[in-house]
Amino acid sequence: MSDPKPFDRLRFFNGRILTARDFALEQDYFRGKQRLHNRELHGFGIVTGLKVSVDAGKVVVAAGLALDCEGNELVLAANEILSVPAASLQTAYVNLNFVEQELNKDTTNEATIIREAVVADFGAQNFNFRHGHLRQRWLACGDCHPLTIARLRKSPGGWRIDRRYRPPAVK
Repeated sequence: MSDPKPFDRLRFFNGRILTARDFALEQDYFRGKQRLHNRELHGFGIVTGLKVSVDAGKVVVAAGLALDCEGNELVLAANEILSVPAASLQTAYVNLNFVEQELNKDTTNEATIIREAVVADFGAQNFNFRHGHLRQRWLACGDCHPLTIARLRKSPGGWRIDRRYRPPAVK
């Protein structure tokens, strides 16, 4: 198991005064349990969608759902259109990154909403490299890193999807 630390949760009783720290602990408990479930039972990879294509010089990532190695759910609600990778690269990988965005800052400059989002970008590294499988399931390492979903190769006619690359899939 990749996360051996114990889980702490609140104990409620009448008369207890709750603070922001208490509510954060409550959320962290359930979020941590969900990530552990995703990681250990499902592994990591694409659940549905997230097909990558090249169209008119742009790279398109179709909407979909994936799990990263930390167990975060990567939800891309709409197709993402990316400009082509840097000209200095011959091979580029399409990566999905889990991010938390702070929204609705109040008068004390505290965010009142945290949005879980996905950022698609290019990199020179395949972050799935050296991850193992067991019975056709990709084993999550538990670390926080991007999920690589496609490899592109530069050709004389422009960028193309390398069909030999097999992205990890949740089975």
